[in-house]
Amino acid sequence: MGLALLVAAGCTRSAADHEELGDRAYAAGAYRDALAEYQLGLKAQPGNADLQAKAAAAALHTGDYAIAVPAYLALAQRDRSRAGEAADGLERVARAALAANDRAAVVSALAALRAVAPERPLGRYARLAALDATNRGDSAAALAILPSAVATVGDPGTADSLLYLYGMAAARARDCTTAVAAFEGVIRRQRAPAVQDAAREGISLCALIEGQRMLEAGKPADAESWFRRATAPGAPLEVTRGAFLGLGDVRLAQGDVPGALESYQQALVGGAAGDTITQRAQAKIKALGKADAPTAPPNQP
Repeated sequence: MGLALLVAAGCTRSAADHEELGDRAYAAGAYRDALAEYQLGLKAQPGNADLQAKAAAAALHTGDYAIAVPAYLALAQRDRSRAGEAADGLERVARAALAANDRAAVVSALAALRAVAPERPLGRYARLAALDATNRGDSAAALAILPSAVATVGDPGTADSLLYLYGMAAARARDCTTAVAAFEGVIRRQRAPAVQDAAREGISLCALIEGQRMLEAGKPADAESWFRRATAPGAPLEVTRGAFLGLGDVRLAQGDVPGALESYQQALVGGAAGDTITQRAQAKIKALGKADAPTAPPNQP
């Protein structure tokens, strides 16, 4: 047979032919050859779920995780009855990639696993997936994964550090009720000293945000309790000043003008002339008829 005929014969092989050749190579432990045949078969028949599964398994053996992950994902997408099989394969990819110290592949496999089987616990991989979601700023994914990560990690300090991350993710999602509960848990248990101060700051910032939201919603009584939490010890100065500004608005909404003036004066403490909070506080004081409002913040006690 001439060269042209050999090339033509190779080009006209069916998906079944490539699958058979791939199976032989796979059985002989020649996984790279098997993968090549399965990929050729998929070119001829892209929707073949069996070929997707075999290509994924061969790629897993060769360490080609960038091929294995999308192959398992495609298997689940093309045949939902095999989603469990695909999820098992993705777990094997994550395990192998972790052993190979290929963090990117682990994260990719876990993301695919969540897409294929969102209810399946991530177990020991949850922490890595949660940290990746947090680093990417994907608050929705972090909020979904972090509770599992907290529950499965063995070290109490690490668990509380993850709980702090959960609070941060909730804060970014503007779910301050959840965030504050998480931060308070970190502070109460005192098992992660490195994030204790950050958790206190997180509580005060969230409390300020929630107080402002309640005030805008016409709920000054609810806003007051949040603003008071924002002035707790450990709160950053600007958060405390913002909270006193909010408390002044609460007092004004309740008809307590002297109380409002006192809170606005407190908002000036520690500020700098011309900063935003100072300007707003002075404007509110003057609007209440206090033309002699200080032009510069008073000294701190």
